[in-house]
Amino acid sequence: MRGEFVPASRYNRATTHPPCLMRPRAMEFSLDNLIGWLSSHPHLILFTIALLALLESLAIVGILVPGVALLMAAATAAGSANVDVWQMLLAGFVGAVIGDGVSFLLGYHYHPVIRRIPPFKTHPEWIEKGEHFFQRYGLLGIVLGRFIGPIRPVMPLVAGFMEMSPRKFFTINVLSALAWSPFYLMPGYLVGQSLEGPGALEARHLGFLLALFLGGWLLAQFAQRLHAAMHIRRIKLQLTLAVGGLFLALLLTLGFTVQTGVLQSLNTASAQWLFALRHHWLDDFFIGLTILGEFSPMVVWAALVTFALLLQRNFYAAGLWVSFTLLGKLLMHGGKYGFAVARPELVMQPPDSFAYPSGHTAMMVVFCGLLASLLLPSVNARRHALILSCVAVLVMFVAAARLYLGVHWVTDIIGGLLLGGFILCLFYAVVLRWPFRRIHPWPLLIACALAWLINIAVFVLPHYSQWAARYLPFAHA
Repeated sequence: MRGEFVPASRYNRATTHPPCLMRPRAMEFSLDNLIGWLSSHPHLILFTIALLALLESLAIVGILVPGVALLMAAATAAGSANVDVWQMLLAGFVGAVIGDGVSFLLGYHYHPVIRRIPPFKTHPEWIEKGEHFFQRYGLLGIVLGRFIGPIRPVMPLVAGFMEMSPRKFFTINVLSALAWSPFYLMPGYLVGQSLEGPGALEARHLGFLLALFLGGWLLAQFAQRLHAAMHIRRIKLQLTLAVGGLFLALLLTLGFTVQTGVLQSLNTASAQWLFALRHHWLDDFFIGLTILGEFSPMVVWAALVTFALLLQRNFYAAGLWVSFTLLGKLLMHGGKYGFAVARPELVMQPPDSFAYPSGHTAMMVVFCGLLASLLLPSVNARRHALILSCVAVLVMFVAAARLYLGVHWVTDIIGGLLLGGFILCLFYAVVLRWPFRRIHPWPLLIACALAWLINIAVFVLPHYSQWAARYLPFAHA
């Protein structure tokens, strides 16, 4: 169905060089050759990305090969050739997992030999830096090591030297690769998409994505600083109840106002502007994201998180998790049928339910907010802002997906945010009064990553074409 959009032309690499790929002359020549060769052999792009990710992650080889630059070039070629973004990310993920896995096994079984061979024999400081980093950060060091250039190629090797449990390493290896693949590949892919001519991503598309990211980040910074500024439990409880009451009042007021039709002109204008952003690559991303927010994938996610809590025998926390997710679902459906606001009629098959408040937005706020609240007491305070930023950015993108796809009004999204915020305030008030026992964060993080992997494999990839048909704009039918 994406073929209904104007096809993109190939990027003319013979005359133009993207600024982010500017390199010294020898490197520029090799990158140009790689991009040109991949353009002539598009069927090998995914294999090349997987191979480069493997080599960039492989001990010794990763030190010598300019893997980041080559991956950027290959991802640029993938974007220019309109390679499916999910397949590209999967190729990078598989290559990175295998490369780090081989490096770890080499260090685990052959560490006395490896220390005596070049380049580690002549540069022992490479291993020493990795060992110091590993000793300082432990398991987190494996995750951080993926993203820090000087120590990236040696961290899996060092983990093997230190005889880290293989089960722990491969679990962290898989989880961190989920973030590594888009972090390293998406910038190049977007560059390739943005250099394609008629079907290119324009400044308004990139500005839209940047605004979502910055909006989520700023919201997280505000929430974190507000929470850190309050140290008295009684004041926290009073403020939480006051904010929750305000959210509920605004939710009801906005719902009744929408019913009068006063805001319809605003809703229509914003819906048309956002719907005009439709682009074949953004369709891939936002349709995939909105599928993950459907009922069945969310049930899988909720079940695995519940299981992770029960494994820790933290029955009270598990009860809170289940109770407040069900409460959010119940209030969301009650709001939809209570206000009975019709959806926009912009796509071939909009959802059958009413529009206000947005269920995807509300439940993503509830899920991510509850998970963050369960994790934060067990995590170093210096990482609270990072966790909250990830939560807020994800919520912003899920909410924006519903507007972009033309199945919600902007007031529906605001209503979903208010409803989710109200549920979180209730939850926080309860745990301030009756705190739960601290939770080990890794089982929850593993459960979330596993849920997303299962949902992508079971719900997104096999059924993408059917969902794309539902969200096909009338104008392209």
